[in-house]
Amino acid sequence: MSVQAPSAVVLVRPRTFMPNPATAVDNAFQMPAHAADRQSLAAAARDEVTGLAEALASAGVTVHLFEDYDETRPDSVFPNNWLSTHAGGHIGIFPMYAPNRRHERRSDILDFLKTHYRVQDVIDYSGLEMDRVFLEGTGAMVLDHGGRVAYAARSRRADPVALERFCTNFGYEPMLFDAIDADGTAVYHTNVMMSVATDFAMVGLDLIPSAERR
Repeated sequence: MSVQAPSAVVLVRPRTFMPNPATAVDNAFQMPAHAADRQSLAAAARDEVTGLAEALASAGVTVHLFEDYDETRPDSVFPNNWLSTHAGGHIGIFPMYAPNRRHERRSDILDFLKTHYRVQDVIDYSGLEMDRVFLEGTGAMVLDHGGRVAYAARSRRADPVALERFCTNFGYEPMLFDAIDADGTAVYHTNVMMSVATDFAMVGLDLIPSAERR
């Protein structure tokens, strides 16, 4: 594996998966779901996580798969929003915008990582929630580990103060920019519009209104 492609990942298989009213206001990807659809949505999400785990394992990636039995966590399938792991044994814990997402943070996952890896330190930014400062992990940021750049589209979930702190602690250069959809709504998470892989990168440049920033 390369510096950009980890040899191990953490996945969470959700108990519940459905639109989250607390995040739907600025997440244009969410669509309302009828109560009758929620069970099938959750089942489909569990099946997709299972399939992803199997595909990664077959490619030689170590998969740490955790079950979530809490029915009050509709977004628990996205642990990268509250947790990031870094070479050298460093872990970041992040402040979450929606109050009903904050209990996705799980001590059992952290304990597992500390038991199975040489964790040197855990830098916890979750206290910034008290000041309404948020940075939702590698949803809000796209990290170029080789170039040491943290790309972030400005939104409620990517505060420049928190971004600067993360970059100072973990050794990245912040690259903050504005990105909006066709309706003028800020892109809520950077990772829905760009990705940096080992041999290629993808970015939705049309979402960046400033030609200079492109």
